[in-house]
Amino acid sequence: MDPTHAQFAAYRAMWDYFNVTLFAGALPPVILNFSRAANSLGFFAPLRWERGKETTHEISLNPSYLKRRSTRDVASTLVHEMTHLWQFVHGKPGRRGYHNEQWARKMDELGLTPSSTGAPGGERVGYRMSHYIVEGGAFARAFDAMPREHLLPWTCWEPQDTDKGKPKPRPSKLKYTCPSCAANAWGKPGLLLRCGQCDEPMMSERVDNGGEDPGRSTRQAA
Repeated sequence: MDPTHAQFAAYRAMWDYFNVTLFAGALPPVILNFSRAANSLGFFAPLRWERGKETTHEISLNPSYLKRRSTRDVASTLVHEMTHLWQFVHGKPGRRGYHNEQWARKMDELGLTPSSTGAPGGERVGYRMSHYIVEGGAFARAFDAMPREHLLPWTCWEPQDTDKGKPKPRPSKLKYTCPSCAANAWGKPGLLLRCGQCDEPMMSERVDNGGEDPGRSTRQAA
């Protein structure tokens, strides 16, 4: 088996399946990719690729989480990012990285409830957003009916511990970047910093119009 062909054939088949069943075929083709973006389960990057005068978008999944999460949760992240694509093409996205109410309503329609905590009770909109799967909702029904050969056949093993088996320490400082002017600042994890020049919220990770937060999405169950 050619692992590259097998993995990307399944990836494309899953994309095509959800495009038809959940988006009525309304999404244009994109570059499907895998990327180890820090602290992100996946992301949508608009107009990231070009060929001459042509441009297209990218949707990436983080391979570091393919083995640690269920196949249904991985598929829901793909649909989460496809919803950003739908909004970019057919709606009106919020400012870079912001999950607005239009995106939240579309997620509700798809049976993926937006939540800042990845569980009931979280905020519906914001910069660091996840979701949880609604049992019996559109996504859950579509996933249950999806041919199993559309699931990604290869998962990625990533070391989670140090050499002596101790958990890796959490960083004491993170780099925060303004998405508008690229100004940087360092601070403790969890700070809500704003750029003094642009008044934009500063990001501690790369979020391309909506990356899903892994720390807030481990509880993806109804």
